[in-house]
Amino acid sequence: MNGKRLLILAAFAAFASFAMPAAFAGTTSNQTNITVKWNTLAVGSLQIFTDYLATGLQGNTVPSILQGQNGGGGTCSTSGLGVGETTGQINFGNVTADGTHFTNCQYKNGFNAVVITSDPAGWTLGYNATAGFPAGYGLCAIHNGTWANNGLPTQSAAASATAITAAPACSSGDRMDTTGTANAFTAAASTTGTNLGADVDLVIPNSATITNAVVTEQFTLTLN
Repeated sequence: MNGKRLLILAAFAAFASFAMPAAFAGTTSNQTNITVKWNTLAVGSLQIFTDYLATGLQGNTVPSILQGQNGGGGTCSTSGLGVGETTGQINFGNVTADGTHFTNCQYKNGFNAVVITSDPAGWTLGYNATAGFPAGYGLCAIHNGTWANNGLPTQSAAASATAITAAPACSSGDRMDTTGTANAFTAAASTTGTNLGADVDLVIPNSATITNAVVTEQFTLTLN
């Protein structure tokens, strides 16, 4: 009898272990959350190519310079130094001023600014001369094609120099003297690669002072 009672108790114990409520099993006693934060900042890159090719990249070729005498006798070197342009430079070579008329030397495909930025609010490109700009002269950027966000490279279609008979202000194009142009182009969105190409017009005033000019031109990309 005792043996049967022990078997019954053992069977009951085994049944009870299977029938235990889930509340008595392992439970989660507490949960706590934390907050994870970060700010992804917009970035941008700016590259400048001078004497640029159809691809928008650096040319290193002999430049083409258009001469505008405005009825006077001032002269431009139509090929700069007559050799391939140095990377990152615009060299007009030897020029002469007229006694009574302005002279325009228009360097074709002077620069191409390539901009890439992740800023969804857009960006602005500006430029100005920071050093070495002689008084009385002008330097003007004549846009090639219509500048647009994500625009492809566009080379100059000019057949003659743009007539600019005031300096240092530019009656055509953007000023590139020490005053410069802070907002030469503004976009309202990010860009996967925008090309902004321009001819550069050197404006030589009448009876201009003789100078061996070396001008530093600064391009500035500002994220919005």
